[in-house]
Amino acid sequence: MPQLRALLLQSARHAACCGRPAIASVAALALAGHAPAHALDLDGTEGLITETVASRERLKDYDNIKKYGAERVQDRDRNYAMPDGLRAGNFFVFPAAGATVIFDDNIFRSDLNKAADIRTELTPSVKLQSSLPRHQLDLSLDGKIVSYAENSDQDYASVRAKLDGALHFDHAHTLSASIVSSMEHEELGEISTPLTAAEPISVFHNNASVGITRDVGRLYGTLMGIVETWDFDDVRSKGGAILDQDARDTTEIAAALRLGYRFSPGYDLVAKFRALRDYNRGDDSGDRDGDGYEAMAGVAFETNPLLRWRVLGGYGLRRFDQPGVADVATGIFEGQMQWLPTQYMTLTATATRQIIAADVADDAGRVETRLSARLDYEIWHNVVMNFGVEWKNADFVGVFRNDETLSGRIGLEYFANKNWLFTINYEHAIRESTEAAFDMTRNRVSIGAKLRF
Repeated sequence: MPQLRALLLQSARHAACCGRPAIASVAALALAGHAPAHALDLDGTEGLITETVASRERLKDYDNIKKYGAERVQDRDRNYAMPDGLRAGNFFVFPAAGATVIFDDNIFRSDLNKAADIRTELTPSVKLQSSLPRHQLDLSLDGKIVSYAENSDQDYASVRAKLDGALHFDHAHTLSASIVSSMEHEELGEISTPLTAAEPISVFHNNASVGITRDVGRLYGTLMGIVETWDFDDVRSKGGAILDQDARDTTEIAAALRLGYRFSPGYDLVAKFRALRDYNRGDDSGDRDGDGYEAMAGVAFETNPLLRWRVLGGYGLRRFDQPGVADVATGIFEGQMQWLPTQYMTLTATATRQIIAADVADDAGRVETRLSARLDYEIWHNVVMNFGVEWKNADFVGVFRNDETLSGRIGLEYFANKNWLFTINYEHAIRESTEAAFDMTRNRVSIGAKLRF
């Protein structure tokens, strides 16, 4: 078990050191609440395991990072607070169950229909992590059960299954695959939810991806193929009628390439390209079949072991088959700064601009720009405080609508022991839109506990 834990921690450190930050945990937080965005992720790997044996061994070059305090708070060794798991042959099983109570003063995310309620979330999960000497095979199953004290028509249950595998042919080559299947829910007041919907919308979301990674000397790269589908259930309107959501159903087929070149210690040239084809099940008036691409290039580097940067810029395009639907074309970018002023503090700032495929009636997609910052501070060895702020602008194409959201949060994590994790959080969000129904001011206070084995 210690060897497995060490390997996982090493992988996280490698991502931080080499300018390829691990953001999978952030993505997982957003998954169960609403339908995911149709966009290229920050890491550019679409959830695949892209680490080779060679890149794993290259970690030895960073054995001295602790001398400089150059270790993220999120990556710190906390063996005393990590569950041991249950051994099952060549696998370790990690069951967990969480419960969170949330007070929300605007559960519908609209100032025109403001209502407060207490929300309870139950989050059972089980993870199987392989302990094979060379290859990897991991499985996770996550559930989310949401219930409200007074608005029971907003209750729902989501489930997600994920299978990841990797075959390390040799030191330099890795073949990987990932399959995700989930039944998610788009809650009322989300940016894409119809205004007249009366309850959360069920979304069946599936993703299958395969990739080959080559890491030889200074040059590394991953070639990927992705198939992703979204199937929206019809939903009851506030007037009792049924709202047909078939026009939002989409199948996306994409090919993506990520390249990197280590031209100097701590300095990488990086580039990403993705070509895609969308198939939409809408009627003739709302069909959004089309294609497009995203291309970015830039650099990942370290000013010093305590200050790391990643900056990429490029261009994105969406073209639609239906005559009269305007193309969506814009400059896109992503950037990240990570500063470790002390061994107990990590400051991360992120900036992105990307095209989101059409998921709102009558629009041709939207351009989203995000700026965010997060501070993690280790108060004691088992108590971590985090602060976060985010600004987001969503500019819709084809309809007169622009949403601007500013949010902030403060949270506390208490690692009581190997089995228990306690959290408390406060969030505040303000959204202003050209459509008044989407204007929102919202406060949320949550207290949670998680039991892990």
